[in-house]
Amino acid sequence: MIRKFTAGVLFCLAVLPLSFCKSAKAQSVKVGFPSISVEFVPLFAAKDKGLFKKYGLDVDDIVMQGGTQVVQALIGGSLDFAVMGGAFLGGAVKGADLVMVATHMDRFPYSLVVKPDIKKVEDLKNKKLGISGFGSTSHAALQLSLERVGLNPKKDVVILQIGGQSARFAALKAGSIDGTIVISPFTVAAQRLGFNVLFNMAKLGIPYPQEGVVASRQYISKHRQTVLNFLKGFLEAIRDIKVNKEFAISVMAKHLKMDPKKDRDALEDAYQDIVVEQIVKNPQPNLNAIKAALELMNVNNDMKASMDPKQYVDASLMEELEKSGFLSSVYK
Repeated sequence: MIRKFTAGVLFCLAVLPLSFCKSAKAQSVKVGFPSISVEFVPLFAAKDKGLFKKYGLDVDDIVMQGGTQVVQALIGGSLDFAVMGGAFLGGAVKGADLVMVATHMDRFPYSLVVKPDIKKVEDLKNKKLGISGFGSTSHAALQLSLERVGLNPKKDVVILQIGGQSARFAALKAGSIDGTIVISPFTVAAQRLGFNVLFNMAKLGIPYPQEGVVASRQYISKHRQTVLNFLKGFLEAIRDIKVNKEFAISVMAKHLKMDPKKDRDALEDAYQDIVVEQIVKNPQPNLNAIKAALELMNVNNDMKASMDPKQYVDASLMEELEKSGFLSSVYK
């Protein structure tokens, strides 16, 4: 048996391409994410360019219906880990063994787009605004931003669960809601149709764990190298989309199902808003962002769980990649 195994390995190395040999023994992992959005372009880019396979992983990226469903899948064990936002805290504060190990976006990237007759913040009173679901990142973003501009999200507006960005945008166009929050390239599409962008949440400067890599402590303990290898591919993808604009736009066009020529302006806008301005090169878990999310949850739910943001992150993996010199080598 040993002779046969050795002979097979030697044959692979001697006769077949190295990339084939790597893929033949790649470790299969299931990674969930909540929606098709430009926020997940590092995941798409790493998969398209074979960066996960470079580090021995065969990644099955699974799109789900919002962060709450991703959390349920993580807890149930049908996912190995996830790329998602602050919705993971909804499970973590109730005792689920979940931590954020990297945060590649630590501010809200949304804009509030509204019907043409809504000209100022005061016009939002008693209006219907769409989110993906209660407890979601979009819900948190809308609540915090409304508070920041002087409105009470529980009294001044009606918040409705609609679904992902495409569903919310469709509801806005159909007139069943008065406004919703979207990110580029939906922002440009909304403006072209005559809708108003009331405010850009990124410019409000509200910290929040918008997107990052989430796993259970148990999984990290048993498969630490797997998570490290995933992060390596993910970090190289961040570099590639930041230094190669055309590659980034081609990835966005492919996964968002947009025409790279006809929709060039919208894709350029998304590239500038998200890839250039919001995706960070060193995605260390942001404790201030976690703290802001916990404070919001406490206001909404009279939370009894720990308010210490360190309880909900594992910064050791990113620290290891930084101390080893891997992170600095990515940008050399």
